[in-house]
Amino acid sequence: MKIKLLLPALLLLVASFSGVSAQRIQLNSPEVKEVLKKNKSIVILDVRTAEEFAAGHLKGAQNMDIYQSDAYSKLDKLNPKTPYLVYCRTNHRSGMAVEYMMHKGFKTVYQMMDGFPGWVANNFAYEK
Repeated sequence: MKIKLLLPALLLLVASFSGVSAQRIQLNSPEVKEVLKKNKSIVILDVRTAEEFAAGHLKGAQNMDIYQSDAYSKLDKLNPKTPYLVYCRTNHRSGMAVEYMMHKGFKTVYQMMDGFPGWVANNFAYEK
């Protein structure tokens, strides 16, 4: 009896994921550096505050403070076929942005798990 009740739910779950081809790739900063060397088409999104961004950010990064009221509408305007690297300080805010992007059908999104402090700790170059 329970199997008959679970089967439709299981089929619905499988069907909902059958067309999904999105990739969420979690990397640390040394891995990110290598990926950025190999793929120049990746758009870098720094989802920290404007003040944090001004203090230092990855070269070429765009600032999109995830806590701003218009942040999600800005994410909606991005091309979901473009690969993105998203980072913040700890991975909390980048996680929020990446989850949203995955839900919206973005194809490839990299998340830098050790955040900007990890980048700096590895003595990698950055801009101010």
